[in-house]
Amino acid sequence: MKRINYKTMTLLISMATLSNSCETTTDIVQKPNIIFILSDDLSYGDLSINGQKEFTTPNIDKLASGGIQFTNAYAGASECAPSRASLLTGSHMGHSRIRSNRSIRGQDYLKDEDFTVAELLKKAGYTTCFTGKWGVGLPGTEGVPYLQGFDHSYGFYDQRRATGFYPNFLMENEKKVVFPENFGFKGKHTYDGNGKLILDGVENPDKVINSQDYLHEKAIQFIKNNKKTPFFLYYATQLPHGPVITPDIGKFKDKPWEQKHKEWAGMVDHLDRHVGEIIKTLEDLGEAENTIIFFAGDNGYSQWGYFNRNPWEDDPIFKNKGPWPNGKFIIKDGGMRIPYFVYWPGKIQSAISNHVTALYDFLATAGQLAGIEEYESDGISLVPTLMGNPEKQLVHDYLYWENGSFGTSEQIYWNSHRQSLRVGDYFIFREHPEALIEVYDLTKDLQCENNLAGEVDDVVQQAKEYMEEAHTDSEWYVNPGESEKEIHVKRAEAEREGTLQESIWPNANY
Repeated sequence: MKRINYKTMTLLISMATLSNSCETTTDIVQKPNIIFILSDDLSYGDLSINGQKEFTTPNIDKLASGGIQFTNAYAGASECAPSRASLLTGSHMGHSRIRSNRSIRGQDYLKDEDFTVAELLKKAGYTTCFTGKWGVGLPGTEGVPYLQGFDHSYGFYDQRRATGFYPNFLMENEKKVVFPENFGFKGKHTYDGNGKLILDGVENPDKVINSQDYLHEKAIQFIKNNKKTPFFLYYATQLPHGPVITPDIGKFKDKPWEQKHKEWAGMVDHLDRHVGEIIKTLEDLGEAENTIIFFAGDNGYSQWGYFNRNPWEDDPIFKNKGPWPNGKFIIKDGGMRIPYFVYWPGKIQSAISNHVTALYDFLATAGQLAGIEEYESDGISLVPTLMGNPEKQLVHDYLYWENGSFGTSEQIYWNSHRQSLRVGDYFIFREHPEALIEVYDLTKDLQCENNLAGEVDDVVQQAKEYMEEAHTDSEWYVNPGESEKEIHVKRAEAEREGTLQESIWPNANY
């Protein structure tokens, strides 16, 4: 599909999704408020509705059990930044501006011509707000949220800065909000006898400001302030991304676990409580039945990385990985599988859907909910499924992912060229354009152990055509098959132009 510049020309793509779905905007009585809660590194099995036995998530479970649970849901990518870009722009990794956490020139950013779901909804009269972890535009670039369609934006714009919960400052639109209460904190912490957090290095541990709590308050206030007009809230929480730390482990302090496990359970519980407060706020305002809530993870399993286990090794206590053999950072099936629920009391009936969907379907879905008739997206609207008409739901020919990471070692170079597809019941993968394609039947082989490529020549040939069709060359990410020489020429060009995008660790100044 040809990509167009949304900000310098009229939107050209007609409402193919709407006209084929048999669900028109007139079927939706009024424009609903739209909330998208994107969790950060939440494991599939961290939710009690998905089998977690050691702790519970009643509020998130309420969204799942009271709405539609998508069992074949995928992130836009296998790591944070590109997955967020995919959600925001409705683009898969062959078209997205952001294709990995690190481009050839650093932590890259959306550009002015990129069209986001926030800009789409503003055309329909929505007031828009972002809170949390952004990751697709450093301060000073055109990729910051307040230049990408958000009327209000609060949080971490630098993805690396978001690897901490007690920052020196957060951003509110173009301004810094400084937290001197957190000055001096460098990561060391303990808990008192009641399970309350004590930060090392700060002047008064009782007055420190937790970023999740601060940003959650901004989100709740935004909902209250905009109850009379349609609003869109992109609630991109840090939780439960590491480092593992939480204001209170009291609920779990007597469990026979090491501290990290108590903290992880506390972080998931922290997120669950905040989800409950969002639901209660909507109910108290009388807006629950006029608000559709999307809840999803941003990539596959990653908890192993915060507990110093081998890559993708399951947690021995929580068993929270899910049924897939791998997770974050690899574009195999488990690297993108996510929990995904949509909740709309009085409008959506409780159901489990096996429809194959990805986060980049959100822009098309939001567009139809808001009555926008012209937009371009790699996604397909989920409205027919949400409205109880799955037989009218359009389906993807394929879902597509690629990696594009920048690195210098031979292993990283090879991994940067990976491509994968979901085609019907098949998951398809290749390490490099020079490597053989692998084909797995997910109905029989969820572990992707039995490569069927030699038995399904037609599937292999179709996969090659889809991979070629889906990919468009990126200026600053590694393109499949690009030589090391070409990659380093691009890096040298960025250095010469002075356009390197260097992110900064938490609690340091720009």
